[in-house]
Amino acid sequence: MKDIIFRSALPVLVFYLLVFLSPAAVTGAALHHELYVRLQPETHTLFGVDHITYKPAVNRNPLTLRLSPRASILEVTVNGTAAAYQFLEGRLTVPMVPGNGGQARVSVRYSAVFDDPFPEETPVNTESPGYGVTGIVGPQGTFLLPGAGWYPRSRAESSRFDITVDAPENVIAVTAGRSVGTKRQDGRTRSFWRVDRAAEGLSLSAGPYIVTEAASNGIQVATYFFPETQPLSKRYIAATTHYLQLYEGLFGPYPFEKFAVVENFFPTGYGFPSYTVMGGTILRLPFIVNVSLGHEIAHSWWGNGVKVDDASGNWAEGLTTYVADHLFKERESAEAARRHRLQWLRNYAVLVEPERDFPLSQFTVRVDPATRVIGYEKSAMVFHMLRKILGEAVFWWALKDLYSEKRFQYASWEDFRAAFERRAGKGPCCTLEGFFSQWILKKGAPNLALENVSREPAGTAWRVSGQVRQTAPAFDMPLKLRIETGAGPVQRTLSLHDLNTDFSILVPGKPSAIHLDPDADVFRRLHPKEIPATVNTLKGAKAVTVVIADGTGKPGMDTADMLVAALGLSRAEVIQENDLHTTETGSRHRVFIGFPRNRDLIPTPPDSLRITPEGAGLGNRIYREATDTFFGVFADPRFPRRIVAVLTPVHPELGPLVARKAAHYGKYSYLVFRKGKNMEKGAWPVTESPLEVRWEQRPGDR
Repeated sequence: MKDIIFRSALPVLVFYLLVFLSPAAVTGAALHHELYVRLQPETHTLFGVDHITYKPAVNRNPLTLRLSPRASILEVTVNGTAAAYQFLEGRLTVPMVPGNGGQARVSVRYSAVFDDPFPEETPVNTESPGYGVTGIVGPQGTFLLPGAGWYPRSRAESSRFDITVDAPENVIAVTAGRSVGTKRQDGRTRSFWRVDRAAEGLSLSAGPYIVTEAASNGIQVATYFFPETQPLSKRYIAATTHYLQLYEGLFGPYPFEKFAVVENFFPTGYGFPSYTVMGGTILRLPFIVNVSLGHEIAHSWWGNGVKVDDASGNWAEGLTTYVADHLFKERESAEAARRHRLQWLRNYAVLVEPERDFPLSQFTVRVDPATRVIGYEKSAMVFHMLRKILGEAVFWWALKDLYSEKRFQYASWEDFRAAFERRAGKGPCCTLEGFFSQWILKKGAPNLALENVSREPAGTAWRVSGQVRQTAPAFDMPLKLRIETGAGPVQRTLSLHDLNTDFSILVPGKPSAIHLDPDADVFRRLHPKEIPATVNTLKGAKAVTVVIADGTGKPGMDTADMLVAALGLSRAEVIQENDLHTTETGSRHRVFIGFPRNRDLIPTPPDSLRITPEGAGLGNRIYREATDTFFGVFADPRFPRRIVAVLTPVHPELGPLVARKAAHYGKYSYLVFRKGKNMEKGAWPVTESPLEVRWEQRPGDR
């Protein structure tokens, strides 16, 4: 579920392009918006009046504003006088007549209907996080993205806002900036907001919120929760305070007046300047407050405090993933962080096919698993590699420098390179042009293997020799090599430049094993032997046959349909067991819904797993209650390239529910659910790697 948290959605990006790349949109400067909106949920209608103080350009070109194409313009005045205007396809053009001091006061009265359909529960496939929703005003609540065009927009980054939201009684509105109070009168509630430093477009949320507030080092911390979620408020306030203090220590002062956690009435998650909006179902997930909330708060510094120059690639998702998700694992333990990085590498190997790979410089927003892995996880690994090359002090101080220099400005990958180089000083180790060219401007990752490894006595010591081989193209990188000996581990760093790199190392004791990149510190494409069969292995797979076992009937079909949708198997073949061809080719993965009548169709699973029509056994644990459901994915030993999955037994109500949920457990090989709730999960162990060689150790070896 964590991955559905994100900074921006594609519809918003499209709106930005329409506004800020339009020649007509840069004809002057909007200095101040005095914006009043009235929400009428029963008709999905927003009525608005925006008084804009505007300074026209010298040539007095017409003022161009963007407003929703759904809007109806009721009146436009300039300096209090009705003005001619043109409104076409969301573009409002108004002739400019400066008033006193060369400024004009433009007033726009309008109405618009916002009634996008929205998912009332978590969509089956959440990889496209916007769900197509940009604007809703309704009885359940109000949710308006900048891309909805809910207010007239000019060059928002140069504007200040005073906003009044008039809503039904007890409906409170939230946007960027700081709250200047609420007022209840005549069965209505007015919320007042002041935005002194406008963001790139404003969003608006409104609902029957219970507001809880606290202060942290002069920053207003608040939750806006629906009544049923309000008991979580104290926990979110405490966590928010913790994250604000953590990141102020790492990067510098928090850039906004507040941070609010705002509940949404459908299950999305957004991070905006000074607040985040999450669906209630997401807020109630136990891991959100420990991971995803920190990720969104980190965006206050990176993405919202320092803005992204998308022309050279969106760096913000990778950096926030590294200083939130990864940092939290790192503080848990070094091993937890290593496993976290290894999972990123597994995701890349499984979810990013070489033909779909692309450079980080081309990443803007995630729309599917491949873009998520590249834009979030590969990018995070790039920051990790930089930290390993430059050292702790240089890495963290460079981020602090860049934040101080670029706060409320745009930054690019090139700005990061310059900041790291300045902190690192002079010398070949600190020139990062080659690093950034290789990891940002080029796609792909190295394929590595140990070859021709040997050990031999060398006097009182031992010599370990061998070769690190890359497949073309060769990557330049430092690579850690660890040799286990009877006298303790010996570690060296190899510098890789060519397809083949030889090494010869003296160690004090008899070697028992050698490991290349033992801590998963380098971004690379894993060998198939290093990747256990997992749910992610099936996601989006091109050749999958879903087999509905005999006797499962309509529940089997419903479960199959849900699993196909949840895993994104748009090209899957869904058949009945009787229609399964007996000719074995191993060219297609197989997913069994229910245990097949022909038991020979299921290959021998891993030793720790026992599957029967009634359920499954894992080690000494048996799951055979009526509401137990097992979903397992494992390699077919008869066909090395084939994956077999089994969901059993098929419960009429729980089968589709488990199928929906299973897709969110991508890194796991097996899952057990009881009454639809996950009880157990895990991944099969990896026992082989081309980056590891082990020698038999005899008693007495030293």
